[in-house]
Amino acid sequence: MRHKLFRFLLLIAILSLLAACRPQSTSTPVPSLPPMLNEEELLRTSVAQVTQAAFETLAFLPTTTATSTSVATPQITQIPTIARSTTPEPTPTSDLPCNKAGAGVPFDITIPDNSPMYAGQEFTKTWRLVNRGSCKWTRLYKLVFYSQNSMGAQQEQFLSGEVLPGQAIDLSVKFFAPTSPGTYQSNWMLQDANGNLFGIGFNADAPFYVRIIVTKDLTPTPTITLTPTPTP
Repeated sequence: MRHKLFRFLLLIAILSLLAACRPQSTSTPVPSLPPMLNEEELLRTSVAQVTQAAFETLAFLPTTTATSTSVATPQITQIPTIARSTTPEPTPTSDLPCNKAGAGVPFDITIPDNSPMYAGQEFTKTWRLVNRGSCKWTRLYKLVFYSQNSMGAQQEQFLSGEVLPGQAIDLSVKFFAPTSPGTYQSNWMLQDANGNLFGIGFNADAPFYVRIIVTKDLTPTPTITLTPTPTP
């Protein structure tokens, strides 16, 4: 009996506690106990009241709504591009003359200056020239003898091929050394299709040349070998 009474009082205490937690805006009247209820009916009634109060309390409790935390996506700032002008194609400058030659590397392919030669010796001189002008050298351009000693060479000859500005060409001439000892020089220039001469140098008016030194005949003199006569 005491155990049931203790449970009844405990339920009444829980009911009072839950009623105190309810909002003050609404008040629920505390039910009065009927005088003629027995212990079991009183227990069932208390349990029902406690359950009803618990549901009402839960109905007034604030509910938390789960909100999704959105992560801010970093925005990429576009850097404006700089419009760059295209590099112009190189064009020949108008300051260059049409016809101008320059010394190649090496300039004297054969027969350096002051090379020794014996009288009448045949040799071939080769120069390397570069087109330093703004005009193309065509096959109508010539290599021509200009001054001093031609040394038996053909005095003009056409170029073997076209030479564009900036390109090089090797020009060869066959010579014969003079018969007398001494220093000899042969000057040469280029000639365009209109007969205009041009050469090397700042103003394209300097000739290029070959210079040799003729010595005495270098042909070895035969020596006479004496054969001993046997003694009788």
